[in-house]
Amino acid sequence: MKKTLSAVAAALLLASPLVSFAQTTTAASPAPYSVFVDQPTGFTFVKMPSGWKFVGAVSKEEAQHVPASVLTSVLPDESARAVNTASVK
Repeated sequence: MKKTLSAVAAALLLASPLVSFAQTTTAASPAPYSVFVDQPTGFTFVKMPSGWKFVGAVSKEEAQHVPASVLTSVLPDESARAVNTASVK
């Protein structure tokens, strides 16, 4: 099962330039069939019309060297900025 998931994830990473759209910073939501790799964990997801689908994981080394068409962040630019919080005294 693990080999199958790894094979599916690798195939999606290789095919992603064919089925995904270029990553844009102004998009509110990624296009359907976009591939997202969480770099700290290597977990790989595909954006389906019905929502995100977990398809497996790649190694942490592979996660650091994904093609440019693979998403590594799905947060809008504003969400990545620091948030001021109240301090407790």
